[in-house]
Amino acid sequence: MKIRIVFFTGNRSEYGLMKTLIRKINKDLDFDLFLIASGTHFNSNFGETINEIFEDFEERNKIISMKYEYEEVDEMGFKTAEIIRSVTSVLKKIKPEYFVVLGDRYESFGAATAAHILGIKNVHLHGGETSLGAIDEKLRHAISQLSCFHFTSAEPHKKKVESMLGTSSNVYNIGPLVLDGLENLKIISKKEFETKTGFVFSNINVLVTFHPETLSKDFGISGFKNLLNVLDKYDCRILFTAPNSDNGYKFIIENIKSFIKKNPQTSLYIPSLGHHMYLNALHFFDYVIGNSSSGIIEAPLLKTKVLNIGDRQKGRYRFGPVIDVVNDFDSISEAVKKMFKSLNKKPRDSLTDFKDLNYKDSPSNQIINILKKYSSS
Repeated sequence: MKIRIVFFTGNRSEYGLMKTLIRKINKDLDFDLFLIASGTHFNSNFGETINEIFEDFEERNKIISMKYEYEEVDEMGFKTAEIIRSVTSVLKKIKPEYFVVLGDRYESFGAATAAHILGIKNVHLHGGETSLGAIDEKLRHAISQLSCFHFTSAEPHKKKVESMLGTSSNVYNIGPLVLDGLENLKIISKKEFETKTGFVFSNINVLVTFHPETLSKDFGISGFKNLLNVLDKYDCRILFTAPNSDNGYKFIIENIKSFIKKNPQTSLYIPSLGHHMYLNALHFFDYVIGNSSSGIIEAPLLKTKVLNIGDRQKGRYRFGPVIDVVNDFDSISEAVKKMFKSLNKKPRDSLTDFKDLNYKDSPSNQIINILKKYSSS
């Protein structure tokens, strides 16, 4: 009897991290896989990334599309409630053994809540991490409490999950899931990147991803405006990607568009690059600036210089060197000045794999082997 497993994804970043794992399980004859796609995957403001999912799956009947009934409502609480209701309906029909969620988003919290109430075993990826400046912090830990299997990205995260649960049972440190993507990453040429995106590289190239700081009164917008005012003074090329859908995202997008209108020759906005192109961007760009977890995990693993702004990622384990600054103009200005002065082009062999971090196997292979071992099917 096959092991029935359902993955949930509500945004581009978590799908990108789970992509290799999903592909491997879908090809494994021991599993019967389904994927629930929800959240911003259907929203053009965030790149309408459901199309990337459709491209990855030949069997469209394995994908369950779950659009918000009231997409125009920005309130996260209403959307969480809608996720719980919709996921409950789907899981009652599929009746899986495992339900897989990643990270700390409110969509994942709602989905994990539904599975837990139905008695389905939640599998939590990237638990035990810390982001003190975001509402996600407590949601991540709540998902851990609702889960039966835990696959963390580093040893400190494993220890935190064990401490929260009061047990080490079914808690595994497998390394960051991006290692799967890096292991299989096909580096394209800069010329091909330019052709596919419309971005033109120059001497200094900056990739900016900035999300709302949900525990700040102004959602961290003051820090983002300060960053734009600083970058406006430099001769550099800037590629912006979209923020997530947390409350306050519209203000960030408005500021991005205003900046590009003022600097159309040197800046570009692409809501979503897709996982493969985003990893290539991290490889090619000289600097990553913003407050995304990709600046804490992925970019350092690719040896890209990172400037992390504000408190959103406060307390999160760094997978390499990261410069941290507060939201004020002077701090950001001084940090950018120092970074740009120390421009040092990376060697092209700067990819990291799981062996570099002392893991015996890729994260996806470890997860598959453990789930098979403990399956009741």
